[in-house]
Amino acid sequence: MDPIHLKELSSPANRGNRLRVLRNMSGLTIHELAKKHRVGASTIKYWECAKSEGLSPKGAKKFIEAISKESIYCSYMWLMHGIGMHPQYVDTRYGNAKKQQKALNTTLEEEMAIYREMDVFLKETTNAITLTVYDDTMEPFYYLGDTVGGNNLFGDDIVRAIDKDCIIETEDHQVLCRRLTYGSELNCYTLCCLNPKATVYPPNMYDVKIVSAAPISRLWKRLGSDKPPISE
Repeated sequence: MDPIHLKELSSPANRGNRLRVLRNMSGLTIHELAKKHRVGASTIKYWECAKSEGLSPKGAKKFIEAISKESIYCSYMWLMHGIGMHPQYVDTRYGNAKKQQKALNTTLEEEMAIYREMDVFLKETTNAITLTVYDDTMEPFYYLGDTVGGNNLFGDDIVRAIDKDCIIETEDHQVLCRRLTYGSELNCYTLCCLNPKATVYPPNMYDVKIVSAAPISRLWKRLGSDKPPISE
């Protein structure tokens, strides 16, 4: 990504647009969000409309904290600069919220380096997909903040992903990192958790109908991740 393009993505107007995306994900109006999370309604409106120089770094961190209480996780780099992991719905009832937030927020230099590598992977790989890991279900192989990539398989080809660690999209549009095994019902699968101490509930998902499965073939580590990758 060239500096001019990055500057455009980081403009007050584009920050405001991304902020509006987050608020729409929450299903709350400006006034509902302001009242619920004690953020000024006029402040949110100014940020979304890019007035008074738009969203500031301090404001971004405050808004990310507020929106996380709506089970939506957003990285600082995405909100401020439009790069990195897109916002995702995450069930925070059983997870370690502070650990998640730390892992998903990185420096501009680190995010840009990963972005360049991912961009090449997405352009050169058929049906490529990437996912930033946002829970601890796949430790010690994949940690919070890691990004994984693979080649999406659909329909009858999904069986080629059995017993492999995958990026999986379910019929209800969840995108998860899990090990894929057969389910007990026809055309259903079990999504397996590898971490016996996982904080996510339920750790294993049984007889799930899925749209696609991408066996993981690439791994990008972030400094926010807890551990180095396991050597094979």
